Amino acid sequence: MNNERKNKLIESMKKFNKKNKSEIFTFGDKIEKLEVIPTGIKSIDDFLGGGFKQGGHTIVWGMYSVGKTALILTTIANAQKLGKTVCYVNTEKPIEPERFKFFGINLDEMVYIEAPENAEQALEAMRTLCKDKVIDLFVIDSTNGLCPKSVQEDKSGKERGLEKKNVASLALTLSSFYNAVNALVFKSRAAIVWIGQSRTQGIGTFFTRAGLSGGNAQEFYAYQIMFMRRGQNSDAPTKKYKVYFYDPDKKLRYQTKNEVIGFDVVMRLDKTNSCKSKKEKSEIHIPFYYDTGFKAIQKQEEIPIKIDAENDEDYAEIEKTLIEKGILKNPFKPLKVDCIIVDDVMPEKKKRGRPKKLDKS
Repeated sequence: MNNERKNKLIESMKKFNKKNKSEIFTFGDKIEKLEVIPTGIKSIDDFLGGGFKQGGHTIVWGMYSVGKTALILTTIANAQKLGKTVCYVNTEKPIEPERFKFFGINLDEMVYIEAPENAEQALEAMRTLCKDKVIDLFVIDSTNGLCPKSVQEDKSGKERGLEKKNVASLALTLSSFYNAVNALVFKSRAAIVWIGQSRTQGIGTFFTRAGLSGGNAQEFYAYQIMFMRRGQNSDAPTKKYKVYFYDPDKKLRYQTKNEVIGFDVVMRLDKTNSCKSKKEKSEIHIPFYYDTGFKAIQKQEEIPIKIDAENDEDYAEIEKTLIEKGILKNPFKPLKVDCIIVDDVMPEKKKRGRPKKLDKS
């Protein structure tokens, strides 16, 4: 581009920007690199390319009880540690304050919207906070809980009966929302996370599948879409413990058993625009622990001991023998291992074999 032509271009850009009272035109070297809000779980952040993109929409969806809300609450707690302002919209069911505190969330600092009257109210709240640039992370849990005004009342404002069909009402509402608000979200540099519930698609055909409800607009505008499901029971995290018992010959033996302490979560990237994330359709397995959520537990240094006896006399006799051999401390109390938070630890595979006989020497 010659200097004369470029100067005319710059002058034209300035006039347009001045007329619109905003810097609409810039050159590509002014493109700002948008940051992410990390979940705080290294393996998941690496999978997503660092975390949830600011200035963009991320959809996390799947069936119920697969850890979607737990993942988002973990992210909210981590965002607060980084000094971010968070708004959480609960459209589904009551959540006790203790549940938020379990994940380390400071409720005094979290903006909270519970059971909005309609979808428009929740979406307007998002638009307001983004327009004023006062929010860093905005979560809607979940999209399926949003109920548009058109479902609740007719054009005259009269309450609609439940027998009335409401075909694609949410999809239409979300489509209008994205068209009107997407630019504000981008300029506010807010990370928007939508939690979606899985629904069955393809009913009436030869092939049914799990799909995301809410229409095509949200999939089109999404920066990333991540699907979550439970994995195989054999991949669930476990905790080891020893069980001492009498065999039929009244010999003291023990078995090492595994107790399930969580479940395996499979995460799949359905869509990504990040050059740092894993490729689309990539999957990872993450253990979810009942006691610590996605924060893993340390490998056991000492294996807890349990006594399996048919009666109190056998129990007392086994306990006495174990104390005499120094296996148990006196007085014996059933051992319980506390969870210690470390990075991801995958469960060990179960070993087969006969119960071990206690050495009487």
